[in-house]
Order: sequence, then C-alpha cells, then structure tokens
Amino acid sequence: MSSMTPAQRAEAARWISSRRIAGTSLADLPASLRPSDSEEGYAVARLVREEMTKAGRGDLIGWKVGATTPVMQKLLNVPGPCAGAMLASSRLESPAKVETSRYIKIGCECEVAVRLSKPLGKGATRRDAEDAIASLYPAIEIVDNRYGDFASMGPAPLIADDFFHSGFVLGREVKDWRSIDLANAVGITRANGAEVQRGKGSDVLGHPFESLIWLANQLGSTGERIEAGQIVMTGSLPLPHWAAQGQRVEISIDGLGTAEVTLL
Repeated sequence: MSSMTPAQRAEAARWISSRRIAGTSLADLPASLRPSDSEEGYAVARLVREEMTKAGRGDLIGWKVGATTPVMQKLLNVPGPCAGAMLASSRLESPAKVETSRYIKIGCECEVAVRLSKPLGKGATRRDAEDAIASLYPAIEIVDNRYGDFASMGPAPLIADDFFHSGFVLGREVKDWRSIDLANAVGITRANGAEVQRGKGSDVLGHPFESLIWLANQLGSTGERIEAGQIVMTGSLPLPHWAAQGQRVEISIDGLGTAEVTLL
C-alpha cells in the first residue's frame, strides 16, 4: 500500500528532476519525498520522466536495466534488477566526449544495447524477445552516483531517479547478431588503454536477452511496454568503472565491437 500521496509523488518528481537538471546531489532527498518500495519508486520515476521532458531533455527513446549481476546487486544493496528511462538528450555516438564537470561522480559501464523492431510487453518469452530485436550495439552507459552512500539509500529512491542513468554511447550497429554467442562473450572496460574491468554476457541474468524479458514484464506490470524503435541497455557485464577527467574509456564485447568516450 502506498505511503505517498499523489501530491507527495509530484513534489518528489519535481525535487529529483530539478536536482538532475542542475547537476547536484540527491543525497539529501527529504524523508517525506522518499518512495517506500519499488512500486512507488517507479510511479515517481514516471513523473520525473515527464518533468525532464518538459525541461527540454527530450522524449523517451528507451530504457536501461541496472543491477543485473549478483556482484552489482551486492554492491548496490538491491534485491534484483531495476529499470530506468532514457531520454533523447542522453544518446551519444561513439567516439563521444563528455564534460566531467556535469556529473557528481561519473561511471562507465560495458553493456549490450538492443534496438527493437516491434513492441515487447508483459508475458514476453525468450523467442518473443529475439523476434523483436532489430539490432545490437556495443555500448557504454554513463552513470552518475548522485547519492553519496548509495548502498544505504535503498532501491526505491534510486528507481525514482532512473537508477544512476545519465547517458549512453552507442558503438557500431550490428544487424547480423544471431550467430554471436552473447552468453560467453567477454566484455572489457579499458581506461587509457589499460584494462580496469572484465565480465561476460552470462553474468547478466544468465544472458543479456533475459534482461530484455525482465524489462518487458516489469513495464507490463505498470501498463507500459518496450516500443518498436526503442533502445534498451541490458546491464553492465563487469562492474562500473568510476572514471576520471582526462581518461579515454573504451569497452569491447566479443562479436560486437567497441565503443568509447573521452572525459573532458
């Protein structure tokens, strides 16, 4: 049962979106504006999305799934995957450049991105997911620790704020993806040429497509779905790399290729 009134949800959305737009911390989110569970978190997140779009950050173009590996769930102190919205202003093409001054604490994640050719909703199966995929990309999700001690924040406020999301960088589009063994594909994150993180596709819920299925069902529980043309970031194979100004961060995924971003 919800502990927030509609007015409190709207106030929480305005508070969170204003901090996001200003590039300032959310660590002091007032107790009265903190969602108490994931259902409430997603309800606030939907309002945050509307506020961000009104503020000029663009329309919804896709979704991110976070905390898809056991090690990430332990790090973030969350029980399972969490979803967030991605708006048009957050999309970048590799090689990208970003200003580190726009972030509280910037991180880069090595991910498989998916673009759909048709909608995917509640009750989706693995076959449904594969039939809906138009193409894959090697991609970097740009995340921002806007929370300070995120492990003590609790999952619901993180969900309300799109779960660390700040942007994404797409590498080369791969349309002929069916022969790629994504479960065994190794993903590596490098900073200025040196390896800093490594994981593989099976670390993401057993397979990155399982993340897509999870998202379709999560959205379906709130009356939404993944629409044709939308892009889904399926979750980081390795842990995030908390990056620093002056670094060139590159990710590579077997069979898909690379993507890179330079932190100015």
